[in-house]
Amino acid sequence: MKPRPQDQSGFTLIEIIVTLTVAALLSVMLVQFIGTSISRSAEPLLSMQEGMALQGIFENMTADYKQLLLTDNTPLDTFKTRVESGFYGTYTLIDSKYILFDASRTEASCNTNCTILKVTISSGDHSLTSLFAR
Repeated sequence: MKPRPQDQSGFTLIEIIVTLTVAALLSVMLVQFIGTSISRSAEPLLSMQEGMALQGIFENMTADYKQLLLTDNTPLDTFKTRVESGFYGTYTLIDSKYILFDASRTEASCNTNCTILKVTISSGDHSLTSLFAR
C-alpha cells in the first residue's frame, strides 16, 4: 500500500455523510413549514368570498323589497315568505320575525300591526342582520 501524501486535502466520507444528513433534516423541516403555510393561505380568501356572497344575497333582498313596496299590497308579509322559502339563494335562515322597539329602545316581539321585520341569515362563519320596515 502506498503512503498517503501529506499535502492532499479534502473531506472524509464521514464528513460528507453527516453534512448530507443534516441538510436533509433541515430541508424536510422547511418543506413541512412551507407546506402548512401554503395550504392555509387560501383560508382568508375563502372567508372573504363567503362574506361577499352573503352581502350579495342581502343586496338582492333589499332590491326585491324595494320593488315589493311599489307593487305589493302587503310587501312585508310577501317579503317574509320569500326569505323563509330561500327565494334569494343559498343561506341559512337564523331569524325572520316581526319586532318593535319599546319606550326604552329595547327590541321586543310584535304580534299585531307590526311594521319592522328583522332578518338574520348566515353562511359558513358569517352572519348578517337587517331590519326591513313598512
